[in-house]
Amino acid sequence: MISDHITAYENFEEMLDKEGWYITTPRGVSMFPMLRDGVDQILVKKHSGRLKPYDVPVYRTPQKYIVHRVLEVHPDHYVIRGDNCVTKEYVRDSQIVGIMTGFWRGDRFIETTDPKYLRYAHFWVAINPLVRLFHLPRMVAARIFHLIFGKDAHPLAYLKDRRKTCL
Repeated sequence: MISDHITAYENFEEMLDKEGWYITTPRGVSMFPMLRDGVDQILVKKHSGRLKPYDVPVYRTPQKYIVHRVLEVHPDHYVIRGDNCVTKEYVRDSQIVGIMTGFWRGDRFIETTDPKYLRYAHFWVAINPLVRLFHLPRMVAARIFHLIFGKDAHPLAYLKDRRKTCL
């Protein structure tokens, strides 16, 4: 997504400055279930001024552009998190390059001002602590695995090697 994360489009910000909008297909699962990896498209518009809670900005990091939801607004930063994430990000106005104003789910365009969408956004932010509970067992298992086998080890590597010897 914009790799949830907009993959490094060199002209993304240039197009926003020139045209005022940009359409892209997000990559990644951090905004699932709202945005499906490589399936749905988003409309990003140039944004000025302060964001509000529940807005979905596109912001720049040194490696990529990210699309996540605003949870809290502070005078000098925002607290932002993907709908399917447990980690909060702290983002400054200078990192914000645009704002998602809608998305296509199949042939249907859903605006972020639509009352049904706003109910969804409020609901999802309210239940987000449960997402952490859902991810907790996987996070604990991964931490134990990496303590035993090292940070570079991958849990499925054993299965890949095992499958080769079984075929």
